[in-house]
Amino acid sequence: MALQIDPAAAWKLRASPERLGSIIALSGLLILAFALRLIPVVFVPSLNWWDEIFQTTEPAHRLVFGVGLVPWEFQLGARSWILPGVFAGLMELSRVIGDGPDYYLPIIAGACDLLAMIPVVCCFLWCRRLFGLTGAIVGGLCVAVAPELVYFGARTLNEVVAAHLLVLALYLLEPGYRVTSRRRLFSAGAILALVFVLRVQIAPAIALIGLWSTIGAPWARFAAIAGGGLSVLAFVALLDALTLGYPFASIWRYVLYNGFYGVSSTFGVEPWYYYGLMELMIWLAGLFVLLPLVLLGARRTVLPFAAALVIIAVHSIIAHKEYRFIYPAVVLLAVEAGIGLAALVTSVPERLNDRGRWRSLARPAAAGALAGGWCLLSFLTWTGPAMAALRYRVHDYLAATSLVAHMAGICGIGLYGLDGKDWARYGGYSWLHQPVPMYWPKDGDELEATAASFDILLYTTDIHPAPPMPAGFVKERCFDEVCLARRAGKCDGAPMMPMPFPEPLAGLRPHR
Repeated sequence: MALQIDPAAAWKLRASPERLGSIIALSGLLILAFALRLIPVVFVPSLNWWDEIFQTTEPAHRLVFGVGLVPWEFQLGARSWILPGVFAGLMELSRVIGDGPDYYLPIIAGACDLLAMIPVVCCFLWCRRLFGLTGAIVGGLCVAVAPELVYFGARTLNEVVAAHLLVLALYLLEPGYRVTSRRRLFSAGAILALVFVLRVQIAPAIALIGLWSTIGAPWARFAAIAGGGLSVLAFVALLDALTLGYPFASIWRYVLYNGFYGVSSTFGVEPWYYYGLMELMIWLAGLFVLLPLVLLGARRTVLPFAAALVIIAVHSIIAHKEYRFIYPAVVLLAVEAGIGLAALVTSVPERLNDRGRWRSLARPAAAGALAGGWCLLSFLTWTGPAMAALRYRVHDYLAATSLVAHMAGICGIGLYGLDGKDWARYGGYSWLHQPVPMYWPKDGDELEATAASFDILLYTTDIHPAPPMPAGFVKERCFDEVCLARRAGKCDGAPMMPMPFPEPLAGLRPHR
């Protein structure tokens, strides 16, 4: 009797070594990417911008622990509680193992870091389908070590979380073949809606992706995507109604205050070419390597490239610009660069068709050379002057706050610098985690007048001329540009200073 072998089972047996190789390779890339992204957030902490704290972890801290600074957006209900709510849940969960920022900040960073693995996985899968395992490893490595993605990946910023989810939605819709699974399409629509809620400025890019995926497609495809989007929007409407008073209040108020009232422009206005200039400052000559790779990748996967261009164009029109705003586009372009680098790995052996004995060595040699070259370029960019300045931004301030967070018996904290806005540089109560009042006097006279309200003073060392040290305070320790002084005695319990409020909205300030 002849042995009968199921063709499907035989295919699985043949495919298992390659599948195992893919799992091992991808796992290695993810471990590398995860560890790198923790460096600028956990091991050498810094802040890219104050929203990293005060729009996400600070309201979460106030929700869980009852204390936190309240910026104008949350005073007026112009921000959704989705992300702060998730971080509040993680803070509450962290109390199982310990209390304080030593526990909840790494857990939150780790959760954001897990989301940052999405572009690595998606680029790997796109490249594996197009170029095989070797190309997938090179493409995934490109995204794993890309300096901007390493810097931003684990940060608690709305646009960062939105960027990683956007890549996932794109892969669900356009993995390299026609998607027919309604569950997959529903999930993609839900994720796109969540991206919109997190970062409303990405709406034109979301519209492009939606049109691209549904034009000429069966009605069932459109219905599945729309159903997923509407389900998330219904949840957001309910959440806003419960927390802010009516459905979609956070979106409407955010657009109204920043668009109609022009609040965002009060934080700075930049020319239309600002983002291109920033990329040039970060990459320097490396930009002339990055751009061809992006264009080469865009020949294989057009939609991520088109979405990135739309994001950059929309943000270039908006007067107020910050480097972090185009991070969603940066992630998409990094994925395109990974695909372009993988395409180069494939093209080398193809050019050696007539040299059979060298062809088997050409692909691994090309892969090693291109991967090594990209890692070198990424390292040079990471250690360049622009990225170095970003990587150490307010690091000394956070180090000083971390020290104070572990002090016992304090009754108040003073923060003194150049502009009376020092509340933003020290990480708020998310980093302090002490239920004591905080003060930020704007000049020497106000410093002296409020000194009786705090027994810990954190101040910058680059003030010229330096103000006189308030009576009774003695300098104890310095962290490069930030020093800590302390005095004995009690605090007078004076009310905390009001949080700053945008001038265009002065008439809307809630009564205290």
